[in-house]
Amino acid sequence: MNNLKKSFMDATVRSKMIFSHIFIALIPFCMVGILGITISTGEAQKNVTQYTRQMVGQVQQTIDVYISSIEKLANMLIMNMEDMQLGEIYPGDEIRWNECQAALERDFKVLAKTHDEISGIFLATQNDLYVSTGMTRISRDPFDREDWYQRACDSPDEIVIISRVIGRNIETNAADSIDNVFSLVKAVTDPKTGEVVGVLLFDIKHDIISNAIQETSIGDVGFVFVLDDNGQMVYAPFNDIVYRVSPAWMSDKQNAVTAEIKGEKYQIRHQQSDYTGWNIVSVFSYREIMSSVTTMSAMFVSVLVIVLVVVMMVAMKLSETITKPIVELRNLMKKTERGDLEVRFEGTYKDEVSELGRRFNHMLSRIRELLQEVYQEQENKRKAELKVVQEQFKPHFLYNTLDTIGWMAREHSAADIVQVVDALTNVFRLGLSRGKDFITIAEEVQYLSNYLYIQKIRYGPKVLYEIELADDCRQVVIPKLILQPLVENAIYHGVKLKRGEGHLRISVSKGAAGWVAMTIEDDGKGMAADKVKELADVLNNWTRPQENESFGLFYVKERLAMRYQNCFQVLLASTEGEGTRITIVIPEEYAHESREERDEE
Repeated sequence: MNNLKKSFMDATVRSKMIFSHIFIALIPFCMVGILGITISTGEAQKNVTQYTRQMVGQVQQTIDVYISSIEKLANMLIMNMEDMQLGEIYPGDEIRWNECQAALERDFKVLAKTHDEISGIFLATQNDLYVSTGMTRISRDPFDREDWYQRACDSPDEIVIISRVIGRNIETNAADSIDNVFSLVKAVTDPKTGEVVGVLLFDIKHDIISNAIQETSIGDVGFVFVLDDNGQMVYAPFNDIVYRVSPAWMSDKQNAVTAEIKGEKYQIRHQQSDYTGWNIVSVFSYREIMSSVTTMSAMFVSVLVIVLVVVMMVAMKLSETITKPIVELRNLMKKTERGDLEVRFEGTYKDEVSELGRRFNHMLSRIRELLQEVYQEQENKRKAELKVVQEQFKPHFLYNTLDTIGWMAREHSAADIVQVVDALTNVFRLGLSRGKDFITIAEEVQYLSNYLYIQKIRYGPKVLYEIELADDCRQVVIPKLILQPLVENAIYHGVKLKRGEGHLRISVSKGAAGWVAMTIEDDGKGMAADKVKELADVLNNWTRPQENESFGLFYVKERLAMRYQNCFQVLLASTEGEGTRITIVIPEEYAHESREERDEE
């Protein structure tokens, strides 16, 4: 993506304009085309979905109605059997059984003759007697141990559907295969006791299912098949797709499933009957759904090519009128790069490019003026540098004057004056540090020692101090005069305001992981909690303090931030009436060395 963006940005203005015109023209065209194709696709899928739902519902309703009619026929036969007392007829009672058998066979034959879809009717009693039409017994095994018999006994008030008729002790009608029929069984109960005295079985041809399916159509390659409540096939048309449909795809009872079979996508929808428990499954090819969409897409692509050609021709003509003066202006700029400031753009129109040319002419004039100003500025700078050199003797004059005062005090045996003058000389010398912004901690401590000596001479016992400097911290480089403002605050806002003697303790030590801690403690007045919070805000927020007395801390924090960025801490602790402690924690070695340090090296 970045390479494509760079290639576009590196192209000429004319190429960008041509591509932009094409792109802008394609946006509405493509949006309308894509929207039309999307809507068409959605409508096609919606129509197919609605049609297949209706079709599946129609097939389900046809099957439910037929099985319901068979159940009514079974109920009618069972009512005719109520007076026969089948539970009391045993194999040895041939006279009663022959009468019942003749009557039942007559009724069975009438039903089988009037309903072609009935392959056979079979009745088995609890005493292992049977009567049938079109069906025979295979062995002498008792019927009450058969699965179909027991399932009917388990649900005596309902008709039970047996989708597969294999493994039973009954031979199907010779005219039909066991693969082409399914069975319906209904328990026969004694009207007085309610006990099951037999089971009535119907073998039904698959013709009722195939006829219901053939009345519907779902395209050239679509089809419908039926599964029972256990996922076993009840009926399916003959093709090589149906047995590749997985029952697991029909776990969602609400939505259709999209599946790929033999390299082609199909939409699979199913609906389960509450009456039979069967799943009516429809399979529809997406290729047929998308045929109209494919035609529309081909038309869209053809029109798109024509539009691209027209837009490109118009864009090339329009871009030429804009890029020609820009190219001329570019050539003038190349001459300017070679030092020719006399070139000028000749623009006759009032458009933006001509305005840019006039601004270019003005810029060249202004550059000539600025060159003259820079020349004059450099001349003034040389004069200022000469003046600075002349002023450099003033600090040396100050040091020499202080040395003279010191020698005069020694001649008059004024030792105190000598010490004060020497301390002040050292303070000036270390404060200026030959222009350096960074010094070692040893130099900083020496400066503080001289500064505190002068303050002790001034305030007497109110400024008693001690300094501890670890040897391994002496050569650590820090910003110059980073501790002096804190010591000054400790004197003027701490020990000076308390009664009696004041003590200051300055310590520098190295902790774990190479961190150096510089601590200034006093036993002075201390600060209230709100004042501590205010100064903590100065240390932790990037804002200038509002009170002048906080400037020392603000100055220290800013100097530390310039040197160490975020790799430092300034910790403040104070108790009113007990004193204040400020600790600066810095890294011993810092990777981002300052320009001044590099210059010194």
